[in-house]
Amino acid sequence: MGIGQRKLLGRRIRSLREERGLTQAQVAAMIGNGSKQYISAMERGDKNVTIDVLCRIATAFGVDVRDLIEF
Repeated sequence: MGIGQRKLLGRRIRSLREERGLTQAQVAAMIGNGSKQYISAMERGDKNVTIDVLCRIATAFGVDVRDLIEF
């Protein structure tokens, strides 16, 4: 995944998080990561995201993984 796609994915994750009124720390706890900094780096597109993490985020947000990656 290139930097442009990572940034788009990060924006999508941030948008879904904010729609749900969740903080980065809350999402980190929900996906079992525990790091607000990790979520922040993901949302900025600075972090490569594994399919495992995408699945956990999708579950936490109540969406399909497809909803995260279709942008």
